Amino acid sequence: MHDWSFGGGTALMLQIGHRDSYDSDIFISDPQYLPYLNPTIQEYDLDLEPSSYEGDGTRALKIIFDGVGEIDFISCAAVTDAPTEITEVRGRFVAREVPSEILGKKLVFRGSALQPRDMFDIAAAAQVLGEEKIITDLSQFHDAAKTTLEVVQKMDPDFAAAIMGRLMPCDGFEQLHKRAHGITRRVLEAAIERAESLA
Repeated sequence: MHDWSFGGGTALMLQIGHRDSYDSDIFISDPQYLPYLNPTIQEYDLDLEPSSYEGDGTRALKIIFDGVGEIDFISCAAVTDAPTEITEVRGRFVAREVPSEILGKKLVFRGSALQPRDMFDIAAAAQVLGEEKIITDLSQFHDAAKTTLEVVQKMDPDFAAAIMGRLMPCDGFEQLHKRAHGITRRVLEAAIERAESLA
């Protein structure tokens, strides 16, 4: 299996240094790989045995290691034209997803169920990379951005801030949880407006 990529919050963390994250998202192109990635089915001999598994049998497999983290294998297509860059991660060269791909997938595949930590990621990317870049990147996902914005608008800002306050922010991001809801809303509104102005 060669056509996989490393994405999600941990991949974003390695690029913008905004919060600690111990879960790894591995994106694959073909769901037929999923049974071969399940250590129990394949009887793999691992140094650290997984605590449990979750999966829908068709698109995703979650392998849970209590006290360590999780590995999510997700079958889905890329959402941008240049989704990855080859970079070294712990001594191995991998296709790591770039921020525009990571955030795009949050909108396209999770927008209708956006979580506060996703808002934190969007706001942190805007803080590090600039709101203008994030607006431009997300403007290519007009419909998904509208769906995501509806979720953000319905979520109580204080509730979102309280949940985000439980994250483990890195230096320079300690107070971002208080502003992330508003930043995310502003970025999405601008991205939608940008997309509609270019339509």
